[in-house]
Amino acid sequence: MGVMWNARAASFFALTASLLVTACGLDFDRYEPSGDASADASVGDGGRDGKADGAAADTGTTEAGGDASGGDDATGGDANGADAPAEASTTDGGPCGEPGQSCCTGATACAGGGCCSGGTCFARGASPNLTNVCIDGNLPACGGPNQPCCQSSTCGGKRCCVDGLCLNVGTSCGGTPPLGVCANSGCGLCGGDGQTCCAGTSGPGSDDSSFCTTSGEACSPTTNKCTACGGSGQPCCDGVWCGGGACCDQTVKTCVANTATCGGGQGKCFDGACMGGGCGGMGEACCGGGVECTAPFSACQAGVCVGCGGTGQPCCPGNDTGGAWCSSGEACVSGSCATCGGTGQACCPGGECKAGACAGDKCP
Repeated sequence: MGVMWNARAASFFALTASLLVTACGLDFDRYEPSGDASADASVGDGGRDGKADGAAADTGTTEAGGDASGGDDATGGDANGADAPAEASTTDGGPCGEPGQSCCTGATACAGGGCCSGGTCFARGASPNLTNVCIDGNLPACGGPNQPCCQSSTCGGKRCCVDGLCLNVGTSCGGTPPLGVCANSGCGLCGGDGQTCCAGTSGPGSDDSSFCTTSGEACSPTTNKCTACGGSGQPCCDGVWCGGGACCDQTVKTCVANTATCGGGQGKCFDGACMGGGCGGMGEACCGGGVECTAPFSACQAGVCVGCGGTGQPCCPGNDTGGAWCSSGEACVSGSCATCGGTGQACCPGGECKAGACAGDKCP
């Protein structure tokens, strides 16, 4: 059931400056896109991924107030799915189409269902602003009841993010076996703050990593419990995401602060890439020592860091050993992200199917 760089183009840095008030990856208990929160959303400094700092208030990242007000049925965007801005689609003579790179010219501006916004590609599942998320080239409103989750599992009003959908409190989280009923951002049995992570793998051949249903949290690679993610020393958020230009070190699945030392002898982190910016960034060589790709929404393929998590793209590394992550409505199948939950398709993470129960990692 559906209840679930080498290129550092000048245009990208201009986007970073212009999006200093954007992010999904905030103090999510303070973020309420549907309008029932009374406090401001927190944001921070943008990194090379064009988004702001990571989730929790204890990350040590810079915060600024920004109200997330609006009606419960609209969060500042078209709830039916607004087209992503088409301005400035250009290669600028360099690499294009992957997350953080310039938009390509032609019919497909961004790979894997990504979105072109402000001349830069955002990954499928990323939020270029507080109220919208990228899905298949569009930027629908996110975070409200039965709307897509914003980046980093963001939902307002203590809702639960299951299979990319924000479920109201008191709603069944579905799953096979059942995950429980949504309460205080957790599914009762898993996914809440401090709770055991919900199991992503539902059968033989499934590669989906464990997941959390609470806004701005991810599964700890050491405890298998849900905790704040994206800040220095915290677990990487889903999609290999760290805020403030930090690097997601795959040896420990943890965010290394910008200018701090990466693991595996891979030098300093600089704007999402280790070796002072020489490896791990989009389009760059994968870092050695097991560090691999450190930029948001990137995975190592044939020795190069490429976009991950979108349709037909490589699965992003997950925080649990051997697990992998794909964006909303997709599952990791044989190393690539594919649509899940429909008849004959792979079950979505948590054993979710649009109808019937998941059996052997297949939906009836």
